[in-house]
Amino acid sequence: MARRLIGLDVGTNAVTVAEVTPGSPPTLRAFGQVALPREAMDEGEVLDDAAVADAVGRLRAEVGLRRLPVRLGIASPRVIVRQVEMPLMSREDLQGALRFQAQELIPIPIEDAVLDFAILESDQGADAVGAEPTMRVLLAAAQQATVLRLVNAVERGGLPVEAVDLVPLALVRALARPTVDDDGAEGIVSFGGGVTCVSVHEHGAPRFVRVLGTGGRELTEAVATELDLPFEAAESLKRQIGTSDDDVVGRARSAIERPLGFLLDEVRSSIDYYRNQPGAARLVRVVLTGGASLLPGMADRLATLVGLPVERARPRELLGVADIGFSDEDLPSLDPYLPAAVGLALGGAGRGIVIDLMPKVTRRRTAVPSRALAGGAAAAVALMALLAVPTIARQNDLDAAKRDLEEVRAQNDEIQAQIDALADAQQKQAQLDVLRAQLTSLLSTDVSWARMLQEISMTIPGDVWLTSFQGQVTVQGGGAVGDATDSPGPLSAISGTVNFSATGLDYPSVAAWIQRMSTMRSFTQLWVPQASVSSFGTRDVVNFSSTVQVTDAARSDRLDDVTEGDES
Repeated sequence: MARRLIGLDVGTNAVTVAEVTPGSPPTLRAFGQVALPREAMDEGEVLDDAAVADAVGRLRAEVGLRRLPVRLGIASPRVIVRQVEMPLMSREDLQGALRFQAQELIPIPIEDAVLDFAILESDQGADAVGAEPTMRVLLAAAQQATVLRLVNAVERGGLPVEAVDLVPLALVRALARPTVDDDGAEGIVSFGGGVTCVSVHEHGAPRFVRVLGTGGRELTEAVATELDLPFEAAESLKRQIGTSDDDVVGRARSAIERPLGFLLDEVRSSIDYYRNQPGAARLVRVVLTGGASLLPGMADRLATLVGLPVERARPRELLGVADIGFSDEDLPSLDPYLPAAVGLALGGAGRGIVIDLMPKVTRRRTAVPSRALAGGAAAAVALMALLAVPTIARQNDLDAAKRDLEEVRAQNDEIQAQIDALADAQQKQAQLDVLRAQLTSLLSTDVSWARMLQEISMTIPGDVWLTSFQGQVTVQGGGAVGDATDSPGPLSAISGTVNFSATGLDYPSVAAWIQRMSTMRSFTQLWVPQASVSSFGTRDVVNFSSTVQVTDAARSDRLDDVTEGDES
């Protein structure tokens, strides 16, 4: 009997499951989807554990799934995916080398991260004279706490998780076609509720992966704001765009125009970023999937932006479909929602490039001795104690006086040592208070520049890169300490600026910079005083400067570390 492969995609608006049996083609045996509350997920990360667990439980009941292991998908802008070139080596050696270099490749502390990798190609450059054989490796990393929270929520819903795979790679497995030109690549864009996945592959081998923190939910919120509607009503109205000329529908169509334009510009910028990479294969077409891809005109608008044929995905052309409880007339409506869950399931058959970010958490069991063993041990101890009583009693009588005398001498020595040590204690305490006050004043406006740069690297749009970074802070007030007997005042407010010089692919890239960087808690009053177009190689780019004010959220933890050290 063929192994049951089950893929589970926890999206922003819904949880989707697919059961697939491998073959040529694979066969879809079961499929289902249940909605999630609005605040359950955000950008691929769990906000409400109970809501996600409840949705998984309802989905399991509706589809009739037993407690079988599932392959869980994750898609978040904070999941890091890198392609790196390494010298040719064994997989075991590569694992050690990547873990050693991981801190330079990913902006996550290695102790907080879960990592996995896949070898894409080997022996690159082996034919060149004197060239060292190399391999291209796909490295993926995520915050372990984020992945664990998602896994725990799913398992609370009754489905054990055997692997955590990347949704962008699952899309490639489900949609990669063997008919793509030999020298060409294919793009896949999945418009989800809260994230948009962009993948580029050559015959199933991923060449580029990006997850954007925007999707169809922003379009719904624009409709809700414009027409003053509840979110659920706005979502229903958004789905009617293109099917009616009603005035209300027309207003909804106008409301989504601006966020939709921004979303498509983000996708276009991601595709352009791939195209501008050295050695990038020619992109021959783009395939659209996901719920928001159903909006009228999406394919045509993106085709105009990227200058390529753009079409909607047809996953059932690559997949056999058994009786899954849907009529033949309803099956086409499933096409936008099939690829992620089906591709996750196919990862269990080793199809395509597979990544597993499942945290390796060890559950230890405490050994409990049996009642009989515990009782026997207690009896043995009691018997030994009884036999030893006469000998111990006599020995204690002989040693009592000596022990008492030694204790008195030790106490006298200890008291004398305390007297000597306390002779200058008051003076040393005063010196310590002064030093502590000076340290508190110094660290009250200390900024964690390393943490700030890490946050910037995780927030900056993919089509913008920094050319310079300069920051400074000054003390506004508070936190000053008088003499050593004063109580420390409140922490000084941080006042300072950070000046950036950066380059973007175009002016929408600058707009994306403003939007993304304005979300950082460490910054406020972000603005771009200057931007100009210049040439970079064969294309025009936009060089711009940007300035922000530093907030108290940028303060480092070093003062807290000092305070905790004093308390301990």
